[in-house]
Amino acid sequence: MKVVPSPSVSLSPPPQLGDYSGEWRATGDAIIDLPSWVAAECDRGATVASVAIPAQSCVGEQLSQTAYRAFSEALSSLGAPATRVWAFLPLITAHDSHGLDRYMRMNIGRTQAYAAARWPLPCMPAGTCVGHAGSMLVVHALALPGPVRSIENPQQRPAWQYSSQFGPSAPPFTRAVLSQHLLMASGTAAVVGEEVVHPHDVRAQWQQTISHLTTLRAAAQARGQWRSMQIYVRDRCDISTVSRLAQQEFSDGVERILHAPLCRKALLVEVEGVADV
Repeated sequence: MKVVPSPSVSLSPPPQLGDYSGEWRATGDAIIDLPSWVAAECDRGATVASVAIPAQSCVGEQLSQTAYRAFSEALSSLGAPATRVWAFLPLITAHDSHGLDRYMRMNIGRTQAYAAARWPLPCMPAGTCVGHAGSMLVVHALALPGPVRSIENPQQRPAWQYSSQFGPSAPPFTRAVLSQHLLMASGTAAVVGEEVVHPHDVRAQWQQTISHLTTLRAAAQARGQWRSMQIYVRDRCDISTVSRLAQQEFSDGVERILHAPLCRKALLVEVEGVADV
């Protein structure tokens, strides 16, 4: 696996994380941070590039510039267009003095990096972006050989067409990407249209998320079952509930359940995974 090492810097002690006190920390090592299917695809000719840049103390436009640098370095190091991208951002829903949260600020830089990519993207990459308890903005980008195409969900507005209430740059990701042999779902959550549904009910959000995954799999005509599922849970108290639901839905297809903040405060659970075509 091709990895771009993070800069060697001295980090200041992390602040009190308050509501963002998820235990999981992204490391910048793709083997550790990402589900195992990524390494399996690299054995088949895919490449992955990883970048980790200090971002916890970045504010406002500085965070957008940091995101542009991180995504640009990851994309340019791949040697081919990105198919699937992950980003893990500290304090993801914290707001700045201009009323923008850090996810919105990151999306400004991410959008600019995609537009300036050394290798033009044949389709919008599938994406996951959640928070973590570390201090670095971690970006992992994966390039698969061969043709790929995007898959959207008619129940959801394409993220890259979101209205301005979600920031000056809409989140640049597609709901899933289909290669010749694999369907790769983005981080999937209880969003219908562009709004969160069931904001206080983790079970209802879970069922809506599963409905979205079913729709994506049908749209792609993928025959394999969902596997290598990586699940992110916002609140510690919901982890046991989500674990039971995941076991019922995916059986041994669940790889990890991580305690991590999500990109909107109303979201309680997010799911990503792959299905064989």
